[in-house]
Amino acid sequence: MLDCTRVLSGPICGRMLADLGADVVKIESPETDIMRATLPRIGGFAAMYAQLNAGKRCVGLDLKAAGGAALLARLADAADVLLENFRPGVLEKLGLGAAQLRERNPRLIYASITGWGQTGPWATRPAYAPMVQAEAGTLALNAKLRGGSPIGETQQHADVYAGLMACNAVTAALFERERSGVGQHLDIAMAEALIYVNEHAAAELAGYAGPRDFDTWSFRTYRLANGRSVHVLGHPDKIFAALAGALGMSHALEDPRFASLEALAQHSEAAVALIAERLSSVPDRAALEGALADLPLLVVEVRSMGELADSDWAQARGLLVEPTPGLRLPRAPWRSDRGAIGSRGGLAHRGANNRDVLQSWLGLDDDACAQAEAGGALAAAEREPPSLSQAPRRAFRER
Repeated sequence: MLDCTRVLSGPICGRMLADLGADVVKIESPETDIMRATLPRIGGFAAMYAQLNAGKRCVGLDLKAAGGAALLARLADAADVLLENFRPGVLEKLGLGAAQLRERNPRLIYASITGWGQTGPWATRPAYAPMVQAEAGTLALNAKLRGGSPIGETQQHADVYAGLMACNAVTAALFERERSGVGQHLDIAMAEALIYVNEHAAAELAGYAGPRDFDTWSFRTYRLANGRSVHVLGHPDKIFAALAGALGMSHALEDPRFASLEALAQHSEAAVALIAERLSSVPDRAALEGALADLPLLVVEVRSMGELADSDWAQARGLLVEPTPGLRLPRAPWRSDRGAIGSRGGLAHRGANNRDVLQSWLGLDDDACAQAEAGGALAAAEREPPSLSQAPRRAFRER
């Protein structure tokens, strides 16, 4: 598989396919994948880049240099899958579009990830996850449900979901090709992926803010006496009476503000503040769970990623892999009784695998590789690029 992507949506798809056993070759331009320049760096690699690209080999290829595009076309002749996340039309100008490469290799599965799809009036618009999340309803819905102003997401959901959808589409296309013998062009739009996985989409389109009986966004977090926070599952209005009774606060139910669900709806924040004050004197989660033992209420402790990674559960599941000393990455979330799933490779600097890929995929000898290097089509770097504030930003402008 050729992974001609950068940043997040494409690389996470390539990482998943590598974990599933594909020989994934990342094609990287001289400007490099800008994620290589992000901080922190551990073991010489940017942690975010490493997480998205573990297990891939890397070829440093300048598509604009003499012979660069021709080399990629030859690699595509030998590939099962080509994954790209350029704006529509960019690769066509280089003779590397889906129709052009599939004419040469009809079995090729060519997967394109863009913000708004290959067709339609928005096809060529720039598309970064924050933009798509703002325009596809995510920020507006969160603000509506929480009763506040729209704010940005801490995670790039549009990128991630598009990558997951692309992986699903690629594996399905590979299966279909086994029957038909023919590849296809897959068109994955970040906006469509984001809407597809939005469990509130149908309700919102019908005019509701969200399913009334599925209001997980309303669940509250409280701090206990030991300084730890717990997340209590359930709408605070609906569970207030049960909490008050279990925590020795039955007298609060005599307050007209809290005497009914209708009243609580008008004074929800006051009820939450009262519960928070009471829970601040509960020693720890075990004590709280003991107090709630006779109620169908669930309480979970708020953990950091590091705390979960150090848990007995994480150790038993083998949650993390360590491709280089000190750099811990999430392992693939699948397990198989054949034990074949998961990253089996390390991390590669840009162009680290130039010759071995061209020799194994295309049968090129050392002289042919040296000629491509001399012409500027092939390049390698033994070190990672500087910090994001110093790194070239052309990768963003080309999207």
